[in-house]
Amino acid sequence: MKIKNRIILALTFSLISSTPLISQTNEIGLFLGGSLFHGDVGYKNAEYSILNTKPAIGLNFKRNLNYHFGLLLSFNKSTIQANDNMSADSFNMNRNINFKSKINELACMLEFNFQPYLSRDDDHNSTSFIFAGISKFYFNPQNKYDGSWYNTQTLGTEGQGSDLYPSRDVYKLNGWAIPIGMGYKVNIYNSITLAFNIGWRMTWIDYIDDVSTTYVEEAILNQTAYELANQSNNNLPSRFQRGNPYNNDKYGFIGINILYSIKDRNNGCDNIVY
Repeated sequence: MKIKNRIILALTFSLISSTPLISQTNEIGLFLGGSLFHGDVGYKNAEYSILNTKPAIGLNFKRNLNYHFGLLLSFNKSTIQANDNMSADSFNMNRNINFKSKINELACMLEFNFQPYLSRDDDHNSTSFIFAGISKFYFNPQNKYDGSWYNTQTLGTEGQGSDLYPSRDVYKLNGWAIPIGMGYKVNIYNSITLAFNIGWRMTWIDYIDDVSTTYVEEAILNQTAYELANQSNNNLPSRFQRGNPYNNDKYGFIGINILYSIKDRNNGCDNIVY
C-alpha cells in the first residue's frame, strides 16, 4: 500500500507541475453538504440514503488543465449512518441494527466539463460536469445497543479473527475507493464559482457498517459483542444470513463547492488550451 500511495502522489504532482497552463489555473474552495451511505444496514435502495444524510465539510484544490479538464484534490469529513428500522424490507427490520461511523477521505479526481468553462469568462461561465478518480478513506463503525454506541471492529461480531472462522480476517479501518459523480457549476461573480455535485465512492470493503456474512455462535463472542451482533427480536441462530458478502458498501457526498479562482500571472489569454 505504501508503494501505491507514492505512485498516486507522484502522478498527482507530476500533472500539477507539467500540464499546459491557462489564464485561470488554480481554484481553492470549501465543500458544504451531506453524507450518503448504502450498504447492508438500512434502506435497500440507494436513492433513499439521502434521508440519513449527516453534515459534511471539505477542502478542495483544483488545477484547471484547460477549458474541459481539471485535476481536483480534496479532503472531506463527515459521519455516515443507517438504521434497519427505517427500511421497509422485513429482513432488515428483523435484523434491527443501528449503525454509524465517522468518515474521513483524501481524494484525487479528474473532472470533465461538457461545455468549455473558465472562471471570469462571460462566454464560458457555466457547465455540467462529471468526475472520477481514487480516494483513501478511514472509518470506524459503531452499533447502538440499549442507548449506547460501541466500536465494533475489535469485537469480531461475525467471528473475525476466531479459530472457528479462519477465513474471516479482522478488517482494517481504512480502504480505497473509486469516486464517481456529476454536477453543475456556474461562475456567479468574477473569481467565485458555485459547483453543485453528487458523487458515490465505490469501495472494496463490505464492513463499513460491520455487517457482511452470517451470525456466529454465542460461545465465541463476549457478552457485549453478542448483544450487538444479534439484535433481532427473534434471536436468530448461528450461520443464519446476516448480510450480503457479494455487495460491497459504498458512501458518498452531496453538496456544493464554493470555489475561488486564482489567476496565473505568468500566463495570458493567448496561452489558453482548448
